[in-house]
Amino acid sequence: MTKLLTGILSEIKLRGALLGPCPFLFVPGPGAFRRRPGQTTVEYLLMLAVVASMSVIMAVLFHKRILGGVFTLVGMIIGAGQPK
Repeated sequence: MTKLLTGILSEIKLRGALLGPCPFLFVPGPGAFRRRPGQTTVEYLLMLAVVASMSVIMAVLFHKRILGGVFTLVGMIIGAGQPK
């Protein structure tokens, strides 16, 4: 029986040496996914900052087209009440 266990252990060590470490040894424990206090607030504020900065960048890049579209829409609404 000990020869069998010794053979199995030596084969496991050989496979470990050839294949590298077992990926299942690095599975995080149940406490690793616990959220810390304030983490959701910080994540929300970061997402809000990203959305706000992208909005500002788009407004700066396309402000002439945005204003042109708004005035075109206003002109279509105002011009719709006038007879041709």
